Amino acid sequence: MRILYFNYLYDIYGASLGSAIKPMELFAALRRIGHEVEMVWFKDQPGGPPAGTLKRSMRDFLKRHLAFLVHDLKLLLENRRFARIEAEKVAAFKPDVLIARLDLYLYSAIKTARKFDLPVIIEADSPPLYEALQFQKQYWRIPVIPRLIERWVLRHSDFTIMQSRELQRYFIDQHQIDPERTAVVCNGADVDKFAPRPAAPALVERFGLRGAPVLGFIGSMSAWHGIDNLLRIIQAIVVRYPQTKFLLVGSGGGQEKSIRRYLEKHGLSRNVVQTGYVAHTEIPDYLQLMDVVLAPYPNLPFFYYSPVKVFEYMASGKAVVTTRIGQLARIIRDGWDGVLCPPGDFDAFISAISGLLEDPEIAREMGLHARETIIQQHTWKHKALAYEKICQQVIDAHRLRSAAGEDGR
Repeated sequence: MRILYFNYLYDIYGASLGSAIKPMELFAALRRIGHEVEMVWFKDQPGGPPAGTLKRSMRDFLKRHLAFLVHDLKLLLENRRFARIEAEKVAAFKPDVLIARLDLYLYSAIKTARKFDLPVIIEADSPPLYEALQFQKQYWRIPVIPRLIERWVLRHSDFTIMQSRELQRYFIDQHQIDPERTAVVCNGADVDKFAPRPAAPALVERFGLRGAPVLGFIGSMSAWHGIDNLLRIIQAIVVRYPQTKFLLVGSGGGQEKSIRRYLEKHGLSRNVVQTGYVAHTEIPDYLQLMDVVLAPYPNLPFFYYSPVKVFEYMASGKAVVTTRIGQLARIIRDGWDGVLCPPGDFDAFISAISGLLEDPEIAREMGLHARETIIQQHTWKHKALAYEKICQQVIDAHRLRSAAGEDGR
């Protein structure tokens, strides 16, 4: 099977790292089981012209003063540019099926699929319009258009794959799409890459972790990751266990400076190591430095995520303390392969972490169970096989429609 994948994420090494890891790992697994895959990343990444140049100064000026008005218009107009690139990629690769990530204002993949009479699957790993309205309020929204485009794309694709039941219910309710043309495939982990092993002595020395219990957090420093909860946890645990170290791995999300200020203000800096950006290939080594890992998500009313880091925590054989919310409550068996705390119950987090710090053997056994859960249910091979089955069904159905001379859309 020949699969052509289109992705429109921005900042794939920062705030969007978790969302970028999923397709990288998933399609690598599809290649390993015998399929040909080409991945196309469309959006420019952070950087741009060098600082101090006229081009950079003009770009920064326009971004500062006009972004409010032109941001969404620019996204809409990108369909023309993306359609041209997509057509070139299809003509060169000759795929059996297209898979395209759902994104705000973007409909080019559906047009491209129609142009070449190809089946197209939409990867709806997030609700783009919902995220724009909730988290990007600094931009003017074009009235009605983004909702109509999102609905049109989902209704005119051959199939939609979501990463959680919460997303599936949301899209079905919002756009009245056919439930039979949807499926949920949650994220996973590479159990070989994240296999437990001794902590690297060089990293232990570099971060001053020798002899100290280490609590870890990996991810962008974004509000939805529960950074406020994490800071409260740090303060409370250090009071109880002054020798404890916290290792915070990741960048993006815009809260690094406020975290440093908080730690300095409360005298916690010596207990916390902030690594900044770490390449995903190095994350397994950093996880081995940690005794207990944290994912203290806030009590969000719509928790539609399938956090890659939680799967990787578990694959590494680590005891994870997280929030009983969304998909996490179905993946983790509380007290067996992780600890689930009620949303918003700060005392429950402190109690769970304290219990694991005081009884390392329980933490070790919980980590072993967590790894077994991933091995049995949530490797990237499991996810690749699910995608393989969906893709083959979509291809077969499209061929039957084409042979019957039907539009089928």
